[in-house]
Amino acid sequence: MHLPAIYTLPFILIISSLSACQTISKTSSTVSDKVMGMLGKEKAPEIDKKGTVDISKSTQQQLETLLTNMPKNQWVYIENDQQGTSTLKNKSADSFTLSLKLNCKISTQRPTFSLSNADGQDILKAHDTNVGQIQILLDNKNFGNPFETANQQKFQNFKTAIAQAKVIKVFNASKLYTFQNNKAELLSKAVSCRDSL
Repeated sequence: MHLPAIYTLPFILIISSLSACQTISKTSSTVSDKVMGMLGKEKAPEIDKKGTVDISKSTQQQLETLLTNMPKNQWVYIENDQQGTSTLKNKSADSFTLSLKLNCKISTQRPTFSLSNADGQDILKAHDTNVGQIQILLDNKNFGNPFETANQQKFQNFKTAIAQAKVIKVFNASKLYTFQNNKAELLSKAVSCRDSL
């Protein structure tokens, strides 16, 4: 028994429109990246599997997008080869960001850290005397503020311990900030201790 042509036509139209939709969706994702580029909304640089990203050719907007969408609970090594600057950042589950500078590219600069809120504003720095006592804990072992220049051995012990730690906590002014120490191998990389990206 054959169906009249009037019944088979809608079926054929549905099948052909489905395959056309699939082709359009595949094309639209590549076209949208190009359109976004023309509108000045280029895609942010991508972080590789090792946790590093080069922002040399990135615009300020791309950098802001990268920092906003940075993976959480791991270290990310952000470098700018053209300017010779680099930094290490770790974003917590609650969107605070810890920047650690353990190994300075320029030996006369001193190691430091900073903590910023979800808006990117610095709220705590290692050498700020106005913030009160700072305590950094690695797997709940308290190292105080290892960035104080008075005790160089304490800093060396901290550098050794952080390579093996699972969790980093920063305590200051009755607030506790917690960071997972994933991709800790990046902490051995040299970074810019003064220059900002």
